[in-house]
Amino acid sequence: MNKIILQTKAFYIQDFLNVKETWRKSYLIAIVLLLIENIQLVSIYTSDIIEFEYDQFLIHIRSVIDFCRLYTIFGNSILIRSIFVIFGFVLQIIFLILILYSLLNIRILIQKKQQLKFLTLEQSGESNNSSRHLLNWIVSFYIQINIKMLHIPFLFCGISLLTEIFESQSLNSLEYVGLIFSILLITQQILIGLFIHLHQFEYRMKSYDFLGKFQTQKMNFLQGFQLLIILLSGIQLQSLVIQIFGVINQLIRIIYSYNQQIYVDYRISRYNFQITTFCLIYQLILLLCQYGQPQLKISVVLLLLIFYPVIYFIANELILKQDLKNANFKNTHLEKQIRRLYIIFKEQVDLKKQQRLMDPKQSLEIYTFISTHLRECKLQRDRKVQKNIKLKYKCFCTDFFKDDDTFQSLEQMKQFAKELIGQTLEDEIIENQDINLMLIYIYFLVQIKKVPTQAIYEVIRLSMMQKEQTLKQQAIIRKLKHDALDKFSELVRKNDLVNQKFVFKKVYQYEESLNVLKNNLQTIVKQEKDFYACILTQVIDIDQIVNIGFKLLDNIKVLEKQLQLLYKTNPQSNECDTIYNIFHKYIHYNKLRPKLYRRDGQMMLQFLQSSEKIIYDPGSCVIQITLLQPRGNVIRYTRTFQKAIGYQDEEIQDQNINRFMPQIIANDHDLYLDNFVERGRINVVRNAVRVILGKTKSQFVVPINTRLRLEASTTEFGATALITPVNFTYGYMMLNEQGQIEELTKNLFDDVFEKYLGVELECVKGLDCLIFMPELAKIWDSLFNEHFEKLDIRLECHLILPQLCKQISKSLQSSRTTVLSKSLLQQNIIRSLENQPQENVIFQVSLHLMSLTTINLRLVILEMPEYKQVQNQKVTSRQLIQLRYRSSQLLNFSTQNDVITQKVDLLASANDLQLQKEISECDLEYENVIEELKMVGDLRNQLAQINMINSAHNQKSSKRLIQNSENYFEDRIIELRHNINISEKSNDLSDSESEFKQRIQEQNLQYNSGSVGSRSSQNNTTALKRQMKDCLSDNRGLNIQTKLFLLSIYILVILGYFVNYLILYFEFESINQDQNYENLPFQFSYFYNEFVITQSFINEDNFQFKKLSEVTLDFFVDHIKDIDQTITRLPHINMINNLTMKSRMIIILSQLSKVQRMNEEIFYLDFVNNTDQFNIQLNLIKNAQSITQSNDLGIYVLIEEIVLILFLTRYIYLCLKIIQMKTKIYKLFCTFSKEVIQEQFLQFSSLYNQLNNTKFKNHETDEEQFETTMMRQYQKTVTSNMLDKHNKVGKQISFKQTNSAQIFFFLFIFIYAFMCSFYFIGSYILQKETLSNVYARYNEKTQFEITNNYLSLSYAQQAILLNQTIQKDGIDRQNITVEILKSLTTNLSQYQQSSNSEIYDILSSSICQLLFNSYQYSYLEYANLFNFEQCQSYPNLEKGLILVVQELYSNQFEFLQLLQINNQSNYSFQEFLKNSQSQVQRLYAQYGFHVIVEMLTNTIKTIVTSTLVINSIMLGFASIIMSCALLITIKTILKVKDQYKQSKQLLTLFPFDRLMENAYVVSFISQDLHFSV
Repeated sequence: MNKIILQTKAFYIQDFLNVKETWRKSYLIAIVLLLIENIQLVSIYTSDIIEFEYDQFLIHIRSVIDFCRLYTIFGNSILIRSIFVIFGFVLQIIFLILILYSLLNIRILIQKKQQLKFLTLEQSGESNNSSRHLLNWIVSFYIQINIKMLHIPFLFCGISLLTEIFESQSLNSLEYVGLIFSILLITQQILIGLFIHLHQFEYRMKSYDFLGKFQTQKMNFLQGFQLLIILLSGIQLQSLVIQIFGVINQLIRIIYSYNQQIYVDYRISRYNFQITTFCLIYQLILLLCQYGQPQLKISVVLLLLIFYPVIYFIANELILKQDLKNANFKNTHLEKQIRRLYIIFKEQVDLKKQQRLMDPKQSLEIYTFISTHLRECKLQRDRKVQKNIKLKYKCFCTDFFKDDDTFQSLEQMKQFAKELIGQTLEDEIIENQDINLMLIYIYFLVQIKKVPTQAIYEVIRLSMMQKEQTLKQQAIIRKLKHDALDKFSELVRKNDLVNQKFVFKKVYQYEESLNVLKNNLQTIVKQEKDFYACILTQVIDIDQIVNIGFKLLDNIKVLEKQLQLLYKTNPQSNECDTIYNIFHKYIHYNKLRPKLYRRDGQMMLQFLQSSEKIIYDPGSCVIQITLLQPRGNVIRYTRTFQKAIGYQDEEIQDQNINRFMPQIIANDHDLYLDNFVERGRINVVRNAVRVILGKTKSQFVVPINTRLRLEASTTEFGATALITPVNFTYGYMMLNEQGQIEELTKNLFDDVFEKYLGVELECVKGLDCLIFMPELAKIWDSLFNEHFEKLDIRLECHLILPQLCKQISKSLQSSRTTVLSKSLLQQNIIRSLENQPQENVIFQVSLHLMSLTTINLRLVILEMPEYKQVQNQKVTSRQLIQLRYRSSQLLNFSTQNDVITQKVDLLASANDLQLQKEISECDLEYENVIEELKMVGDLRNQLAQINMINSAHNQKSSKRLIQNSENYFEDRIIELRHNINISEKSNDLSDSESEFKQRIQEQNLQYNSGSVGSRSSQNNTTALKRQMKDCLSDNRGLNIQTKLFLLSIYILVILGYFVNYLILYFEFESINQDQNYENLPFQFSYFYNEFVITQSFINEDNFQFKKLSEVTLDFFVDHIKDIDQTITRLPHINMINNLTMKSRMIIILSQLSKVQRMNEEIFYLDFVNNTDQFNIQLNLIKNAQSITQSNDLGIYVLIEEIVLILFLTRYIYLCLKIIQMKTKIYKLFCTFSKEVIQEQFLQFSSLYNQLNNTKFKNHETDEEQFETTMMRQYQKTVTSNMLDKHNKVGKQISFKQTNSAQIFFFLFIFIYAFMCSFYFIGSYILQKETLSNVYARYNEKTQFEITNNYLSLSYAQQAILLNQTIQKDGIDRQNITVEILKSLTTNLSQYQQSSNSEIYDILSSSICQLLFNSYQYSYLEYANLFNFEQCQSYPNLEKGLILVVQELYSNQFEFLQLLQINNQSNYSFQEFLKNSQSQVQRLYAQYGFHVIVEMLTNTIKTIVTSTLVINSIMLGFASIIMSCALLITIKTILKVKDQYKQSKQLLTLFPFDRLMENAYVVSFISQDLHFSV
């Protein structure tokens, strides 16, 4: 969880703003989004206003406005809004998943407790997000679209849907779904919308978001007020209240837009002002039309035509007034002023490019701004001139206006605008220290002024100033850093800085990593010592040993990777090689060092062929300075730099770099750095290699080759130099423009000047070198021409020196400390050269003249590859003449200047500049131009002429480094290739194969020289050692038996799932199909009875009896083809009285057709025969209860559970077997001898003390010296009393009987069994519950069908009896039918509402409302005979179906009583029959029964269908769970086995030789080889 929190913070700070700004909307898209947002708000405000019948134009406008809510395009129903809510929720989830994916890809390094430290080289990498550009683009697009286009529709739709659902009394499944997703969407959108709103700020000056806002409290208030209005509109508050709040919100937005307080772009604010104004007028017109008096309700079209042009004119006037107000910059906010000015400047420049007329208002603003600055600047300058105050800096504006106060070019106008805006921001920041302005200023430097170096400096300084920063501030600053670094990278690519391809800081990172590596090595040795100390106790604590041992194994692997990384970085490092050997000799002793990481390996060859060898040269050094404040201070350096200059660490660290330069160069170095940081001048860095002179602690200079590289990152800003010494045998001197010596090397001073002049170094500096070199003096003046910067001259000349050491008197020695010492020394030298030419010393010198230019000086560097003293040679006459001429010039110059110093040179150069141009102020801009002109080709051509020879300070490698390095590298490569070719092919083999070859060779050697017994013993030892390695490096996975067992169990369980599924599927599918045909026998019976009844009322006109007769006959014709399907499902009803059902129906159809066609009466016997067959058939259906005859899943579930238990038993056995073997490993610690453990303990104790040695920590490690001191340390440790506390190996072990892993294991077993049994038991329960529910509905349906059938049968029997002679048999039949109808009517009245509320409403409420408004019978020919109006004409039908059936039963009961009283009274029967009203009521009642039966049939189908769906979902879910369970099972077994393997790895902490001496270990090895899982 802690890692997730850290990743979230890291993503927010590092990547969120970059992701957010990936997609940049255009200006047109921004206006469209702004328009849509305002129209959506208007749609929300006016959603409850009533429609106006007389104003169609308004309706069309409102339709267009409502369409902006997006979902209203498809409608406004609950279904549409529910779908839109679900769509919004899914969209938000996808957005959050994309964010989460980016978040989890953030790589962070967490330093855990008691873990090895990370190397500096490991921490230098940063994540690359370029591969996720498409993902970032999608997230950015959604963020920017959400707040403007989706925020209002999502919230309003969710809240309004939630309100309507809460107001409804009963909820269906769709409404439940809508309720849940509405709550989720509202919560999501409020949180996401609030987060996006808080990140709408904009600090960029260019390429900014056009809809970016000022981050003020006013914006937060406006967003909260808008959210309140959406909430009130959604909960359908009173319309007038919402309208008032809407008007207030629009007025606030108008005021803010007018004052440009919302959007950073004033043009967007202007558009927002106009759009909001028009929306407000539209809203007010709607209010007037709704709540005004009738006489005020004029046409809305007229109102639009009248008011909108007026409003448009007023809005333009207000905008014009605002523009005039903005021209007075003193009263405006500076940020708004700067942004507005930048946009106006840009527009004016574009107009000028297009040669179009400029906008007069914008020109006025520009003129006001510029004139204000010029006026204040002139007043300030005049004020300081009057007070005789010298200006330190010259204002930039003086460079633009000379004679004519106009811009000379378009580029000049752009440059002036940049400088003016930048200086305005700087002045305001200095005065107020506004953080927001500082951020804007940094973006101004990056995007407009294009000085990324200064931007990097400012943003890092800002991050250091703000100690406690919020996450938001950290994210903004991080984004600023990255933008500045991107521009800096563009600057590097543009100028083609060749040294940027090297990473010089890797050198000191390498040194730091070596120190970390030593500390990690010491940590591991300490853990090894503690590991063996735990064994030397009375009772061995296994938990402690395992804890230390596992950490130790992990740390050894980590240390090995770190060693490989360092060796790969610099294979020629002796120190890394020594540490690698120590690691494999004392710690990783059971494994040989890989050949790839040896000195004769392939990696060394690749390194020598790569360019990396340049920066890791042993004679090179690296130093890094900071470009922050204090600028130029040394922050990092390598040890070789300290050795080269002779300073101590405290004299180098945090000291300015100019301390290690010649003074004449150091004076201008700070100005170099300032020019680079503040103006981006990179002239010096353009050179690949520069030859400069560094100064040592002894004040001598050393020639060095320097490669400069700029270091810019989010945490540092500086420059790194790779310094390579030039040949120390050469002599170097630095001469100023007057020919005076400024600096020289120590060898030249010792061999020449001190030896023959006998003076100190300070006296040599300032001497005129041309006196000593007449040939150089002759051409000296010609050197300083326009080609001076390309100076590259080789010259042979003489160096002539007087021998003053014999002539200097004591008085001259004492005057050396005076100011005139150099002048006197110079005069003495001149006199000696003229007066005593025979005493002079002459050197033959080969000169190489090179130039070096600084900002204010021109210097000449004299390189002397060779200077030899010439014996017996005198000064020639020409040399003497040149000497006298030079001395006369020098003496004349000395009379004008009492003392010649370096300051005099600087003043002279300054006077020369004053002759060229009068400068009353310090013109840094002019100086920078001079610098650029002088430093373009600085020493570029001199590099090729210098012989580069490596440093000789490293004694061990001096022989191969002082000579020609390139030839050495070529020889070394040839040698390595030769060694590789003649060696074994082991470089292409693995380490194990190489070791195997070596063992075979040793065995062959011993076999050839030893006896038979020794050879056998050696073979056994080798075989045992190989077995031990195979055992401890066990890489075997699960064996084939275990895999097949797991696969077979998985297949069996999945097959069990499918068996259960198929049983349920076919069973319920059969029930579903049965519902289509099981009702057919009841329907045949009913329509037969109905046909019989209809024949008695065929001529009645109060109902369509004739049509009913035709419908009944058509039913037989249409459905007689379905009898086969019915018989297939109900075979027991097929044969009755030796006739099949189809035969019977065909006979009945022929009888009915004959009656219909011939207009005959139905015969009594035919009727009785047919009704008896129908009754027998229906009784068979009722008694059969075919729906309960289903397969029982109980036996299948039992078998499947047994299979599952067998699987779990095998699984537990495997895991317990592994745990048992792991326990055996722990018991092996008690079997080692005391001497073995004490020896290892003493060795690591000695090694730990040796690693603590200061010499090992702070100096380069020498392997031979380390081994020598290690032996002494071991002897010292043996003689100490350290073993008094550790004198016995424990013979007992103790560890926790139960641990978290075991608890988790058994908990997993329980959860696994439960989840795998989920479908078995669930399908069984599902079958029972579904069958119970279906059976209940089936019984209800059968009951209603029987009631309906007997109701029609009673009236059919009545019709037969009345139309024919009444017989005793007919009366008995009627009596039986009426009795059955009585019981059915009683049962009907007992129907409960809990069974089915809809059916209960039909039985107890108005039949007509329910049958004709909510339901309809599927047999349309029959249903069309009934209508709602006729139904309402019968009052009894309004009382419910139960009361109607009771009345119909009463009629039949009365009819039966009349028959029983007098069965011969035909007249009374005919009168009773004439009442056809009861027949109509009966028909509507029976129509209700048909609807109820169909409802129950559909209910059964719905139950079956939903059961099948649930069963399919359960199957898929169970299959997924089982598949996951299988993977988890394999993972768990592998985890337990890995723990066992890891426990075996503890034995690798012992040497293999000691393990082979232990019989218990050998026995365990043999057991392990036969143990497999």
